[in-house]
Amino acid sequence: MNDMSTAQLKSNLHRLIVETDDVGILQKIQELFTTLRSESIKELSDHEKKMIEQGLEDIENGQVISNQAAKEKFQDWINAKK
Repeated sequence: MNDMSTAQLKSNLHRLIVETDDVGILQKIQELFTTLRSESIKELSDHEKKMIEQGLEDIENGQVISNQAAKEKFQDWINAKK
């Protein structure tokens, strides 16, 4: 796992979260993330803090897409840049 890029790790975590319906697991992940974030939030820039908060709000509001949809959207964006 040490060879995994940040983008790959995020993608894998997103996929795992989207694929589970186990509320207990999701609550533990949220608790862990909240704890770790509060411990390290002083190290983040204001922009980073704002983006994290927006991401959490999106999750809470059900504004998420599947990992596959995100990959397709990213590929479309890449293709448009060519």
